[in-house]
Amino acid sequence: MECLVQYLDDLEDLLYALALKAERIRQTLRFFLSMVAAVALQAGGVYIALKNPPLAVAVASLLLVGLLFRAVVGPAPEARPA
Repeated sequence: MECLVQYLDDLEDLLYALALKAERIRQTLRFFLSMVAAVALQAGGVYIALKNPPLAVAVASLLLVGLLFRAVVGPAPEARPA
């Protein structure tokens, strides 16, 4: 009976170790996907600017308005004590 309990304990340790590794892999994958998305957006912006500059100005203006709206409506940053 003691062997069975030890075997189950080892199996539990293995499962939790795999869960920890899966979290690390998920974080790394998320980082690389965000970097790929950032590079793709920048390359798309350059492509649009070279092909159709007025469209690039319009997209940049819409993004700026969105950022300003979020800055005004979003939560205020916490004040730092002096």
